[in-house]
Amino acid sequence: MKGFKKRKETEHRMTQIADLTAIEPVFRWWLALLPALAWSGLASGEDLLLGAAGVSLACCLIWWSRVKRSGQTSLHLPLACWLAAGALLTTSPQPALTWWVAGLHGAGLVACGATPVWKAIGLLVGFAGLGTPGQNVIEYAFRAAAVMIGLISLWQKPSERHVRSSEAFEPVAAQDAQNKEQLVPALNLYLQNHLPQFQADGAIIYQYNLQSGRLEPLLLFGSLPEAFQAGNSLTLEEGCAGVCAAYGKTVAYLSLLKPPKDLPVSLQWEGRPTICAPLFDPASSSGKAMGALQIFGSDLQARSVTALQQMAARITESLTLIRAREAEQVANFQRLSAIVEQVEEQSPHTRGHSRRVAQLCQFVAADLGLEPELTEKLATAALFHDIGKTRVPSEILNKEGALTDEEKALIRQYPHHSVDICADMGLDEDTLFLIRHHGERLDGSGYPDQLDASRQPLALRILSAVDVFDTLACTRVYRQSLTMEERLAELARQAGSRLDMMAVETLRRAYLRGQLETIYPAENETTQMLAA
Repeated sequence: MKGFKKRKETEHRMTQIADLTAIEPVFRWWLALLPALAWSGLASGEDLLLGAAGVSLACCLIWWSRVKRSGQTSLHLPLACWLAAGALLTTSPQPALTWWVAGLHGAGLVACGATPVWKAIGLLVGFAGLGTPGQNVIEYAFRAAAVMIGLISLWQKPSERHVRSSEAFEPVAAQDAQNKEQLVPALNLYLQNHLPQFQADGAIIYQYNLQSGRLEPLLLFGSLPEAFQAGNSLTLEEGCAGVCAAYGKTVAYLSLLKPPKDLPVSLQWEGRPTICAPLFDPASSSGKAMGALQIFGSDLQARSVTALQQMAARITESLTLIRAREAEQVANFQRLSAIVEQVEEQSPHTRGHSRRVAQLCQFVAADLGLEPELTEKLATAALFHDIGKTRVPSEILNKEGALTDEEKALIRQYPHHSVDICADMGLDEDTLFLIRHHGERLDGSGYPDQLDASRQPLALRILSAVDVFDTLACTRVYRQSLTMEERLAELARQAGSRLDMMAVETLRRAYLRGQLETIYPAENETTQMLAA
């Protein structure tokens, strides 16, 4: 709860900073008007003008100090003061000295206001400063031109060449992603949808690797400068992305002749205009960036910086979510591994069985060309397929002599228990399917659901054959373990009828090549001693 509250406070602070930066042009207009206000006041002796100049200067100082302190205030006060100054000027008894100041107040607020509400109010101030036509038609034409600036800005749609700072970004569609590899396609689609708004040609998402101490490229997208196409990692302070992550500052290097200020002089032009935004983890107490988002494009604009920061915040949300899920997976894996050890303590004759089955499954799956993702799920299922035996009484598991029908039925329920335990730990449906049905046979004589061959995918056939192979290597209360040759002979007898022929043949070839010696080293040593 405390971490969630801290994260929300950080997100709110980042939003305030973005809002402050978004209306920075408003205050640039304002600073430009200060001398005019002061001059008009001194020339006319109008206290109203001098007061407006003082209020404007005070609000500028407030805004600047708040930006320096990371935006810990609302913008409503300075905007309201500026609006009030413009409104007061429209009521001046000397409109010849004040109309243009009031009009520019309104037009500037309309052109650069952070929200449509401020734009509309600013437009009213501009019209008030416009007044009524007098004898001087040229003067009135200038007044009308000032207000037209506001009208054009109010009706202007977001430019296709840059993103308006108030534009929002939807979250990355990472609901189904469980790791970084699964997140990459979602990030790729996200960049594809949003980079055109920046007129960016390509992008790189970097993530900081604590072990290597370097920024590792998680995703390369679009057209990149030649130096970046290889996807090399960076040290902190190396290149724009390294400086961005090291200092936690957004870097906009848009011209070879204008390097970014307040950054290392060693920062080099990277061949194309670029903007880098740091990826801040709201839950981190260190305040350091967890990576950087770098975009490239010949038409990048400085005013797109805020929008890029907002998009970087969305990408950070997805990376933080995946990191939390991966941490949860590691914790669940450790819990399940502890339960596996409990199973082996309960049945010492099967010690190491699950680990060996997982190793063999990976070997057979690679030889038969299974996809890496499916192979990983198969190995996980193999490691935890017997975990439900913790819910079977040990006196039944280790009973000497024949089991009764009731005891056999009770033991054959353990795949259901395995699925229940593993489902609570977040394993996916494919892995749970393999765990549940590892005892099935091609002829439909297996358990728990008597699946026939048509409903058994190759991954399940591999697991079933390998499980039988290693089970025959375990000493049971009713029989001794079988030698390698005896196990292969038994598998050959069942191949094609109860067990998959390709999986059995793969194990046989692996034995003939000596590739199983690392999995069964003790047995290999015994064979060598007998041969000697």
